[in-house]
Amino acid sequence: MLGRLLIFVNRYIKLIFGIFISIAGLYYAFRGIDFVQFWKIINQLDLFYCTLSLIILLISNVVRALRWQILAHPIDRISIKPAFSSIMIGYFGNSVLPFRMGEFLRAYVLAEKTSLNAPTAFGTIVTERILDFVGLSLLILLTILVYPAAWISQKIIIGVVVLSLTAFVFVFCFKEIKEFFLFDLKKIKFFQKSMVLKIIEILERLINGAVAIRSTNKVMLIFLYTVLIWIMYCFSTYFALISTGISIKWYEVCVLMISTALAISVPAAPAYVGTYHATVVYVLTTFFLINQLDAQASAIIIHGIGTIPFIIIGAWYFINSSVSIREINSKEIINN
Repeated sequence: MLGRLLIFVNRYIKLIFGIFISIAGLYYAFRGIDFVQFWKIINQLDLFYCTLSLIILLISNVVRALRWQILAHPIDRISIKPAFSSIMIGYFGNSVLPFRMGEFLRAYVLAEKTSLNAPTAFGTIVTERILDFVGLSLLILLTILVYPAAWISQKIIIGVVVLSLTAFVFVFCFKEIKEFFLFDLKKIKFFQKSMVLKIIEILERLINGAVAIRSTNKVMLIFLYTVLIWIMYCFSTYFALISTGISIKWYEVCVLMISTALAISVPAAPAYVGTYHATVVYVLTTFFLINQLDAQASAIIIHGIGTIPFIIIGAWYFINSSVSIREINSKEIINN
């Protein structure tokens, strides 16, 4: 009982802290905004490039679904439809629910549609997120080859690259952890209690999902999809900027992408409100000397393209699924 209370308090402290960070970010991004001029910029948006940016983002998630299929294939063959719909539901969850519940929602929904259990599905998502960090590391290394590294702390560069590569290597060691560490735990009398054995079983299922990549012979295709996803993200951001009349070099788009990717890892309100906008405004005005008002408009447009359509699509898939938020809250990953 006390443990549940502490978890509840800890969650809501994080939520309050995240909301505070978001409010601070929104204040930084939009302080002193001229709403009349801002509305003129919005009215002059190039809808062709807005649409093109959105289409590229949607296609990138089809590629993400194809990559997820390969990751899960050693465990279960999942078709493109449940993979894609689960991804969309995950975006919906991350955008409207606290604590970034979208990843749990995504795993739970996929488990409902396939023979995968939720912990195993979540394990494949963990590996997928590690691959995203590997892709981000490659983008950082490419960018600093052609653009001075003064825009980002050298420690951050080293930290992201080392962390992502270490995490990827760690995935390949998960199997040994399960076989030796968890197997030995079961021999200890204390860990033979039903509740503890349930937790160990959940960890085993999660690890089974995470190490599935070791059983595939398509690792190079997985990396190709990862690189392609990040290229499409950059193109989507570029066209979103073009729609507001801002044109910057390709490596400057990469700088913006890297900065926002790091920013959304900071605790914030759902949909990364505030932190994302503040980062876009800061990078565009400080490094590329873009007008403050244009940067503010771009922050809203880029964020809007990447969230609003996906909330709508994800909500549609979620409403048409047999899953409810209350059901997930009562069970969560650890009870499946």
